[in-house]
Amino acid sequence: MTQAKREGFGPDPPGKTGTAHPAFRLSGEHGAALPALRQRPRLTSPVPANAASRIIDALPLWRRAITSALDAETDHGLGFLFLPVAMGAGAGLFYLAPTDPALWFLVAALLTALMVAVFARKHHAGAARAGAYAAAICVGALAAGLEASNGAILLDTDVTTTISGTVEAREFDAAGRVRYLVRLHATSDPKIRRPPSRVRLTARSPHQAAAVGATITGRARLSSPSGPVMPGGYDFAFRAFVDGIGAHGYFYRVPQQVDPLSGGAPDKAGMVRSFQDGLRRVREHISLRIRTVLPGDPGGIAAALAVSDRRGISKPTVDALRATGLAHILAISGLHMALAAGTLYVGIRKGLALFPGLVEAWPVKKFAAIGAMMTATAYFLISGGSVSTQRAWVMLTVMLVAVLADRPALTMRNVALAAIVIILVSPSAVVGPGFQMSFAATAALISAYAVISRRARETRSGQGMVKARSRLVRGLVFAFKALLGLAITSLVAGLATGLFSAHHFHRVAGAGLLANLLAMPLVTLVVMPAGLVAMLLMPLGLDAWALQIMGQGLEGVVAVATSVNAFGGDISVGQIPLISTLATGAGFVILVFLSSWLRLAGLALIGLGLVLATPLFAGKTPDILISETGKLVGVSGPDGLASNAARPSSFVFSQWQTALRGATHVPPVQVRGARPDQTADPPAKPNADSLDRLLRSAELQTSRFHCANRGVCAAVHAGVRIVAIDQAALIGAACDRADLVVISIPVYLDECRSGATLVTARTLRRTGSLAITVQEGRDSPVDQRSQPGSGAGNSIGAHFRIDAAVQGVIRPWTLQRYYEWRTGTFDLPG
Repeated sequence: MTQAKREGFGPDPPGKTGTAHPAFRLSGEHGAALPALRQRPRLTSPVPANAASRIIDALPLWRRAITSALDAETDHGLGFLFLPVAMGAGAGLFYLAPTDPALWFLVAALLTALMVAVFARKHHAGAARAGAYAAAICVGALAAGLEASNGAILLDTDVTTTISGTVEAREFDAAGRVRYLVRLHATSDPKIRRPPSRVRLTARSPHQAAAVGATITGRARLSSPSGPVMPGGYDFAFRAFVDGIGAHGYFYRVPQQVDPLSGGAPDKAGMVRSFQDGLRRVREHISLRIRTVLPGDPGGIAAALAVSDRRGISKPTVDALRATGLAHILAISGLHMALAAGTLYVGIRKGLALFPGLVEAWPVKKFAAIGAMMTATAYFLISGGSVSTQRAWVMLTVMLVAVLADRPALTMRNVALAAIVIILVSPSAVVGPGFQMSFAATAALISAYAVISRRARETRSGQGMVKARSRLVRGLVFAFKALLGLAITSLVAGLATGLFSAHHFHRVAGAGLLANLLAMPLVTLVVMPAGLVAMLLMPLGLDAWALQIMGQGLEGVVAVATSVNAFGGDISVGQIPLISTLATGAGFVILVFLSSWLRLAGLALIGLGLVLATPLFAGKTPDILISETGKLVGVSGPDGLASNAARPSSFVFSQWQTALRGATHVPPVQVRGARPDQTADPPAKPNADSLDRLLRSAELQTSRFHCANRGVCAAVHAGVRIVAIDQAALIGAACDRADLVVISIPVYLDECRSGATLVTARTLRRTGSLAITVQEGRDSPVDQRSQPGSGAGNSIGAHFRIDAAVQGVIRPWTLQRYYEWRTGTFDLPG
């Protein structure tokens, strides 16, 4: 009778007579157990007549299925995993904003979101979650705002001056040149009104390098950090602003060491700065010792793995490693930190396991975790503490703390915790490739191996006991599983990081899987263990043999990179639109975080992102590219990327080439005379007749620059005439003859009276680099032109779509573009 009452089939309670059939009284938990009785359709209900009706009738079923899947995901802690995603979105939105968001507004929004999350917790779970995520977005934006308020002052214009300052760090490249990081104390002749706090300068002449902490002075050329080389490209000025380096350049002569007081240095350095200087000296000693034992590329790579000093690696080796997807071994990341700390962790556990009494009496695993944590911390301090090293140390520390707390070490929750710490400490890392690629690889590997482990457990439980095998068979099975695991790791990590590598670097490693399969066993089993032993023995002077073993392994890695690169290295994919990367990234997050069938939505978003990256949706590639100085102009034609320089700046032009899917360089044609039989050199000062001669030559060979000299060039491309000059006296003649005029000197002129589009070094200072697309549907000026110099070239009205890199972006890392050094004021728009 008790069971009947509990199931709802007993007698009615007092006062509840005449109730309906018990099946129709079921509700709550018991009602859900009998959906057939509660939702039985009537016999007289109409049958759906078409597909639309069937879809409408199926909506409740889909709603219940989605709700059930979301409840299951919530039980697995999905809500916490999306907190760092929301914080990262807040930091990213802050840095992508065209102007500085008001901090008081972010604080008010944070308090409001927290109030909603707290008060709605008991009444509406959905509103509470929305408030929590909104608060996380505000926290990420506030962290970015605090970081931006402490950024560096960037130099406003290139200048030659005499500097004096303290050496904070120094690096040596393969050619023996020294690159100093100098904390400025004073400038003179001329004195910079808005000086940066730190500059990076290269001393090209051979000399005895100044020690860390020494005060040096010398005549130097300082250059302001450049912005993106094209719209949507990597912003080097932003990176310099975050890193605290306001300018870069070189010494004209060997810098001289001076007395600190005469150089304007502070009286005494603080304890923190003294500790940092001591660490830098230790790093230099380690790097010098490694290079002494291991000359060449193996020594350079070993120094990069030990103290993050990559200046000693030759360019061909760096290119081969990058093209084959092995460049990640040059950055101290989670892989190296895990290998160094993990080797010691396993060594301590195995060593203490030799004493059974000790293992039974003490928590040996926790001792090993403490030793690994100390090793990781020492590695972090000695390596210089770059952003990637910070990220790796935080992730490893979180995992080792989980071991101390008897929790699983490698879980998605620990990755989320590490991401939260990194966003709070260094929110600018969110918009950089290092953060995105590192966490993408880690999350993808954890998700993939969780699925593989679950399948393996199900297979073992279904097969029962495995028959005993011989040692040979077990060894072969172990080797096969190790190789398969390495292949899966390389494939999953390569796919995860390839999404972001394509966006930031416009390329993917086509042979990355093969190169990692061949090289990573050497790194894992030879290079890193030998390097750890060498570091431990270096204070005793017994590290030479371990470094030799490390060098042999690195020679094998370089040989793998060179051989695989010969088969075909990286693949240029061109510039990827931001909307495509956002869609693909959102799909990736859903795919790796969710564990139910809802993760299929991630595949749909990834597919949408790939579709948006195709030329059909990404739009037409720009026809004309202009550097932010105006000295380099490129034209994208059928034969490649033509420029107005025979040897253009590799820093700018190489990035243009990768953004345009590896376009080949088409050098300019040197025009030497007005007639074919004339071979005399062009006049020293080109005039209007020179422009006519260049344009006539350009009409015969389009999509290529024709130059009288480096500073006077012309081209005809996509039906428009382009003139690039460096002489103010030619502006009028160029405006009368061309549709687009680019002058690489600052002039106080914003437009041509003839109607031609004018771009000057002064306007480029505000806009940054330009990408120009010629609008379709217009006639060719070659067909409708009358006589050169008549201005008829402009009468047809060339129409351009001009995209600027930083136009309208007034942020701390672009503010220097509006500084007038003559008056010491900012000339901001409006």
